Amino acid sequence: MIQVHEGIFLEEIPLPDNPLKAINNYLVLSKGESLTVDTAFNRPICRDRMEGILREKGVDPSRHRLFLTHLHSDHTGLAALFADRGTEVLMGKADGDYVNRSVDPQGPVWKEVVDEAVREGLAQDRLALEDHPGYAYRPERGFPFTPVEPGEVISVGDYRFEVVALPGHTPGQMGLYDRDHKILFCGDHILGKITPNIASWGPAFPDPLGVYFDSLRRVYDMDIDLLLSSHRHLVKDHRRRIRTLFHHHDTRLKEALAAVIKEGPVSCRDVVQAMHWDIRSKSWADFPPSQKWFAAGEAHAHLDRLEAMGLVTKEEGEGGVFLYRATISQLPEEALARL
Repeated sequence: MIQVHEGIFLEEIPLPDNPLKAINNYLVLSKGESLTVDTAFNRPICRDRMEGILREKGVDPSRHRLFLTHLHSDHTGLAALFADRGTEVLMGKADGDYVNRSVDPQGPVWKEVVDEAVREGLAQDRLALEDHPGYAYRPERGFPFTPVEPGEVISVGDYRFEVVALPGHTPGQMGLYDRDHKILFCGDHILGKITPNIASWGPAFPDPLGVYFDSLRRVYDMDIDLLLSSHRHLVKDHRRRIRTLFHHHDTRLKEALAAVIKEGPVSCRDVVQAMHWDIRSKSWADFPPSQKWFAAGEAHAHLDRLEAMGLVTKEEGEGGVFLYRATISQLPEEALARL
C-alpha cells in the first residue's frame, strides 16, 4: 500500500475481466481506530487481497468499520464478509437497501433491470443478466448496515469525516469530507481520465444526469486539497476535472440530440449506436454484452436529461419500447450551454 496522507493508505485491488481493471481501496488508521472505504468484487482474488491488507496492518475486523460509498458490486461485493467478521458497515440507506434487495436473483431489482432494457429497445440483443457485472459479482447475501445521513460525522482518530450526499452515479452515493484536512473520499463521483457511468435507474429516480450535475456543482465549491476517488488516477485539481466532465456531457447531449433530430422517433438503442464510445469495437454488434448494459443505460440518462430540458419528448411504442422525438429542428447551442 502507498500512503497518500498521514494515516491514509491506498492499494489497487484488481477487478479481473472488467474494463475498470482495479478499484482504489483506502484504509484510514489513526490513534488506534480504523476505517476501510469500499470493498471490491465478490471474487476470491479480491477477498484474499483485502484480508491480506487487514492482516498486514494489524487491523482487528471486529473493531473495524467499513464505509461503502455506493451500491455497485465493485464497491460492495465483500460487504457480507466484513459484516460476518464483526465489522460495522456504514452506508447510505437508499443504496444499502438496494444492495440487500439485489441479492435475490429473482427479486424486483433485477426484474426492473430487465424491464428497463426492454424500454431501451435491447430485447433484440438478448442480453443475459449473467453478463451484467452488477449481477455476477454482487454480495452473496444481504448484510446488516448502519445507515448514515448527510451531515453526520464519522471520527477516525485525528480525522472527522462529514458524510456528504453525492447522488447521480447512483441514487444514494455518499462521500466523506474532512474540512480541516481538506480531504474528500468521493467514490465514483469524480474520476481522473475516465468518466463515471451515469445511467438510468428507472422511473423511481428521474433525470439522474441532472442530479449528477447538481452534485458536481456542490463539490466544485468545496475546499479540497486531496480528492480520493475509486478508480485509476487521483485528481489533483477537482475544479478543472469538473469543468472537463461538464464539457464531456455537453458533447454527449449534443450527440444524443442530433440523433433524435435526424432520425426520430428513435429508441435508446438507436441513439446509443449514434454516440461515440471509447471502446475497441467496430459496431454495436461487437460490443461485449456487459458493455451494452452500461452504454444503453448512459444513453438513456442523456435522453432523460434532454427530456427534462424540454428538447425531446417520449412516448411508448410497440413492445413497450420508449421512442423519442425532438421538439426542435437543429442543435440549440444556447440551451445546452445551460447545463
